[in-house]
Amino acid sequence: MEHTITEQAEQAENAQHASQRKNVFARLLAYLMLSKNVSDFEENYLRKMNKIALIFFYWHVPVFALIAYFNSTGALLAIVLTSATLVGPSIAYRTFESQRALAATFGFTAMCMGGLLVHFGQGPVQIEMHFYFFSLLAMLALFGNPMAIVVAAVTVALHHLVFWIFLPASVFNYDAPIWVVLVHAAFVVLETCAVCYIARNFFDNVIGLEKIVRARTKEVQQRNNDMRLVLNNVGQGFLTMDMQGHLAEEHSAIVDDWLGAYGANDTFWDFVGRSNTEAGVWFELGWESVCDGMLPLELSLDQLPKKMTIESKHYRFDYTPILKDDEIEKLLIVISDITSIVAREQAETEQRETLVVFEKILADKAGFLEFYAEANRIVAAITSESWTDLGMIKRLIHTLKGNCGIFGLTTVATLCHAIEDHMNDEERPPSKDEIATLSGRWERLCRTLNQLLGEETKNVVELRDEDYDAILKAVLEETPKQELTRMITDWKLEPTEVRLQRIAEQARALALRMNKGDIQVNVEPEALRLDPERFTDFWAAFIHVIRNAVDHGLESPDERTERDKPENGRLDLRTYIDTERDEFVLEVQDDGGGIDWQAVQATAQERGLPYETQEDLKEALFADGISTKQEVTDMSGRGVGLGAVRKACQALGGRVMVETKEGEGTEMQFRFPAEVMADYPEITI
Repeated sequence: MEHTITEQAEQAENAQHASQRKNVFARLLAYLMLSKNVSDFEENYLRKMNKIALIFFYWHVPVFALIAYFNSTGALLAIVLTSATLVGPSIAYRTFESQRALAATFGFTAMCMGGLLVHFGQGPVQIEMHFYFFSLLAMLALFGNPMAIVVAAVTVALHHLVFWIFLPASVFNYDAPIWVVLVHAAFVVLETCAVCYIARNFFDNVIGLEKIVRARTKEVQQRNNDMRLVLNNVGQGFLTMDMQGHLAEEHSAIVDDWLGAYGANDTFWDFVGRSNTEAGVWFELGWESVCDGMLPLELSLDQLPKKMTIESKHYRFDYTPILKDDEIEKLLIVISDITSIVAREQAETEQRETLVVFEKILADKAGFLEFYAEANRIVAAITSESWTDLGMIKRLIHTLKGNCGIFGLTTVATLCHAIEDHMNDEERPPSKDEIATLSGRWERLCRTLNQLLGEETKNVVELRDEDYDAILKAVLEETPKQELTRMITDWKLEPTEVRLQRIAEQARALALRMNKGDIQVNVEPEALRLDPERFTDFWAAFIHVIRNAVDHGLESPDERTERDKPENGRLDLRTYIDTERDEFVLEVQDDGGGIDWQAVQATAQERGLPYETQEDLKEALFADGISTKQEVTDMSGRGVGLGAVRKACQALGGRVMVETKEGEGTEMQFRFPAEVMADYPEITI
């Protein structure tokens, strides 16, 4: 009997352990296998990534041929084998309907390419060639599909085992025992676990962003519907007022909760003014217009304040006239708490903004990170002290507004524009409330951006294929130490081509926003490189020059047609070395209408600046508050930007030159001493 009970207990315990193992396996499988639902965003993203991956694999043909040539392992054989390896993924790219399955196929292809690299890289660095397997595994995380990584890991494990048995020289440059293969496999397992975790998080938090936004929007809409249901039944305040503005005693009890109690002789504007002075004054002036009867009643009522904010609460006013013999006798005022509606609108705006920013990050992450760091610095400067230098704070606010507008942060740009309005109207620095509002919005935005960007990028150097090939060739050819040092130093420098192409995209986007058409932007970089940190402040301010060129310089398509010009404007961006003066030159040229010197002269004279000579006018062009535009918009018209960019240029020891021809365009040059471009270490032989 005791023996039977013991057996039953052991069977139950074994069944429990089996169930636990089954649950662990099921959870692991669920983690590795993505849900069957594929969003439109994921489909489009994977389609782009798979296209890029296929192009990336095709570039392996010439690269492997070059590696095989230098390692004497058969360049022609490298071309044949690499091309043969591409047959499968090429067919899959054309035939597979599932982009996820295609990504898994590319995981297998990537490891095959790694195996070919190790084979054709036989020699003293063959072991180092194994690093490519780990690099490829890491890159596969961009597909956001753990199964693609698992397929790759299995492939590389089988590759090492099979080739170690049948063709060991293809894997190792020495007689490696089996435990070496196992060590390699252990490292692959470790990285596979880490990369699967990264890929899954990337899928859940980035590729799945569309689902997250949709779910949150649905939640906000549901809460808003619930709130409206309450407001429609018991959540509105009702008041009546006579022609003298006195309130009737009868009113909704909720009015007392929202605005407090009022006395028997209180007018509506006095009552409201205790909570919001501006709304009270506005209503009193508008009510005088209603009583005068000079305008139609509907138009007069439309001039009354419609919204009011008290601390964090938002209220809406609706007015219904009570008529007697077609004359207004009383006014019914309906007050609604619209705080939830405002919150929903703000949430929707911020969600749309988040999607725009995410697209910017995907398109140019390096550029966005640079903007983000600079904007953080500007916001910190704005909020860190009480400003007495009005010109400096105007430049900071204007630069932040312009850069945020370029990168799609419209809520911040709008706040900056409103602050600029108040500063210019009242000639004062921003108030504490304005700075607090700006700081609060930026902090919320930073939290969202940090979730999108993840951990801060570590100090790494990104090496392009052509740079890698160049340094490899230089080492193999025993290039002098000075030249090698310069080549390696260049890795941390930014090619001006990258910067100018980024500015070109921004210029095209600005032109479309300003109704200037699809402008042509030509880039001539001359293969120069700059220290990115040294030029950070200058590039942050330089966008003002581009905005001025597009907004002030280039005409609209209709205007250009009237002036017998090509319909679309042209903007040229150049960087080069002036060898005669030993200067680095950045040149911006447009084919617009040229600078309106008469407008500059009139504004300079109005502001008490010298204006007699052409040099006086060129100097005035860079003074704060000078603008040739009559209308201030959220993009330009403040007359602050050129002063900021010249100051940033001079901080690097540079100077600005301006040439313009009426009806033909403007050329602006920024000239710097060549030595400020970058510092190169001195080599002692």
